[in-house]
Amino acid sequence: MLTDAHIHFHDLAERDPGFLARYAAGPYLACAASHDEGEFLETESWGDRAGFISSFGIHPQWPVWKNADFLALVAGEGRIKAIGEAGFDFFGDRADRVRNEENDKAQTGVFEYQLDLAERLGLPLLVHLRKATDKAFLYSRRLARLPGVVFHSWPGTAREAGDLLARGVPGFFSFGTGLLKGHKKAIESCAVLPLDRLLSETDAPWQPLQGQSYCRLEDLPLVVAAMARLRDLPCPELEAVLEANFHRAYLLSRGESDTSGLARLPGTASIGEGLSGSDEEHG
Repeated sequence: MLTDAHIHFHDLAERDPGFLARYAAGPYLACAASHDEGEFLETESWGDRAGFISSFGIHPQWPVWKNADFLALVAGEGRIKAIGEAGFDFFGDRADRVRNEENDKAQTGVFEYQLDLAERLGLPLLVHLRKATDKAFLYSRRLARLPGVVFHSWPGTAREAGDLLARGVPGFFSFGTGLLKGHKKAIESCAVLPLDRLLSETDAPWQPLQGQSYCRLEDLPLVVAAMARLRDLPCPELEAVLEANFHRAYLLSRGESDTSGLARLPGTASIGEGLSGSDEEHG
């Protein structure tokens, strides 16, 4: 089974209305992220059509308090399997993503709120970092108290990932289309990190490959194939490892279905070849 540790169902459906039927035909298992009450409720309503788990969080690219109470509600009711994505974004491509005192304060406030909630409820935290890997170390003691931390589209080095694990952070490092675009840090990290700490993702519809207007569900097998080449493993063998890691990262029991945050499950290129890219905006 292919596993997608981070995807945006609502945003992808706006661009590709037929993706959900293809997803349900599978075999896929994904964590669908939402950042607004309306998009979460719409995504949640699709649970009778396809099997997936949900996360909900206040995104650092939109660090407002509008959905804070709703986040606490769905987390407390067990309707999500992870909080996030939460984190820090100082990529600098927009005024509100420049690293300055005002932006740092805004992003820190909503991040600490979500970290508090994850600690209190014992939920994994789905983390987004751009030009902000140092923040993972700043909060490493608190992250170490969580049952799991998923670093989506891991932006750091292999050494930084290893240092976080050494500090007791129960980290899982997720990789997506950056591998196909030749992103050196992603390739290095994916190649050498402990196999039981790796996850695959698309972040669809964000982070498209060159020539695409959006990232597609069908890009996931390309990502997994790239990971398999880096680890010198057959794709089916790596898929099984990634599926097991997905279950551990999001605290899922084997065969779990129709429980909190998990809808009923149905009935599941060469690296960088012809591709290039930069750290474009991602979700």
